[in-house]
Amino acid sequence: MTLPRRVALTAPFLLPFAARAQGNWPARPVRVLIGFPPGGGVDIVARLVMPRVADRLGQSFVIENRAGANGNIAMDAFAKSGADGYTLFYGNVGNLAVTNALYRDLSFDTTRDFVPAGQTMESFLVVAVSNDTPARNLAELMEYARTNPGRLNGASAGSGGPSHLALELFKREFGLNIVHVPYRGSAPAIQDLAGGRVQVIIDGYSLMRGAVESGRVRVLAVASARRESLLPDVPTTGEAGAPGFTAGSWHMLMALRGTPQLVLDRLESALDSALRDPELVAAMAQQGVAARFRGQRDAAAFLGAERERWTRVIRESGITAEG
Repeated sequence: MTLPRRVALTAPFLLPFAARAQGNWPARPVRVLIGFPPGGGVDIVARLVMPRVADRLGQSFVIENRAGANGNIAMDAFAKSGADGYTLFYGNVGNLAVTNALYRDLSFDTTRDFVPAGQTMESFLVVAVSNDTPARNLAELMEYARTNPGRLNGASAGSGGPSHLALELFKREFGLNIVHVPYRGSAPAIQDLAGGRVQVIIDGYSLMRGAVESGRVRVLAVASARRESLLPDVPTTGEAGAPGFTAGSWHMLMALRGTPQLVLDRLESALDSALRDPELVAAMAQQGVAARFRGQRDAAAFLGAERERWTRVIRESGITAEG
């Protein structure tokens, strides 16, 4: 009876110390795990945003790249870290809205184990074709795909990634027969598009900008509900004959479920402030992405809707991580 009583007497005195530790967060550097190598889109944006967050919280945020398995290696390490706010994960739509539906036997569950501190950006995808493709607009492309089944090859940056899922959604919503050709990344896919070896892609504009400006690739539509400032003369998919079809990418900063609410609130506030910085907004625009803040509650609701949307596409299309 002595030991339980001693514990019972001691525990209340420990609570103020725990609260004080949370109140001092961050008292040491914070790790931010990324599931992709340096120089990729997620890494570039994270290295723009995180220093501004660090400035506002008065502590270093150290980015750690753990590339491999479409981000699963980094997410596995993240899930095994402590829920104290000193290890975070910065991920994209593929990591956070697709992984659970695409892979089996994961050591983590992005819905059960992760919670958003906030969304940081969004970017639009475009429907583009090689210059020698006969279709001159989106309506003509869709008609050609219907009347010439299997004649068009649609490239993607890899099976199960955002560009693949967008292509499958496009095909299913409008009854199009386009053959999927997966690549290991956007760069080789766009290279083959520019060379005419594949005819169609739905991917980020910033990745194909050089090929477009050189005249080897043509953008037919922006997969967005509104026209984009980078391409003011390019119609949206709705305007061009594909009503309701939108596809894009986004990033979120995630904490582990169980992280103290005070920590999440401080992260949310720092993100909100950082993403109002005109210099950061301009720097992100130069990368072809838009600063887009959603706080914890709105980000969680948006993430839930995205998971539902892309899980349905994966299941109806029979997509697997292998192809």
